[in-house]
Amino acid sequence: MQKAKILVVDDDRLILATLVQGLRAHGYEVAEAVGGRQALETARAFVPDLALLDIRLPDIEGPEVAEQLARQMDIPALFLSAYDDTAAVEKAMQTGGLGYLVKPLAVNQLLPGLEIALARAREIRGMKEKQSKLEEVLSRNRVINVAVGVLMERQRLPRQEAYEVLRRLARTERRKVIELATQMIDLEDGLNRLVSRTEAERKAG
Repeated sequence: MQKAKILVVDDDRLILATLVQGLRAHGYEVAEAVGGRQALETARAFVPDLALLDIRLPDIEGPEVAEQLARQMDIPALFLSAYDDTAAVEKAMQTGGLGYLVKPLAVNQLLPGLEIALARAREIRGMKEKQSKLEEVLSRNRVINVAVGVLMERQRLPRQEAYEVLRRLARTERRKVIELATQMIDLEDGLNRLVSRTEAERKAG
């Protein structure tokens, strides 16, 4: 199984080099950055599975970097903090971080927490994908139901018969039902707007 892609961000170049070399030695694909802006630029090109972020960075604080990574690229973060960073850690976790590890630490100490965070990230990503698919299905059903309602009203048909008419039309035109339903709704909306405007002009005149 291919190892994950990790973006390591720390302004301490010795810590950065140690983590990067250690993770690569364990088979991970690794990119590195020494500051927040560089981290965001690197993430866009590298697209990591997880960002390993120092909480305190010289330009953009780690929690803000994590927030941008999550919002713009859906990349989760695991934080690195010093012993006296309690307040910073609390703030970081409020941005949606998957956890934090206290420095200094050897790569072998890092790996269990890293793998737990990666597993959690995969779980969250899977849940988001399921939610997205569910929303797509519900949206498609709403559109089809509206189109069926239009046919019921205009053709004085019962619901099942109106749905079968829509399906037959889609097969005849070799189109998906959702495409035909969307076009039908757009035409109905356009017709309703035209009728409303004509009625308004008649009353004004």
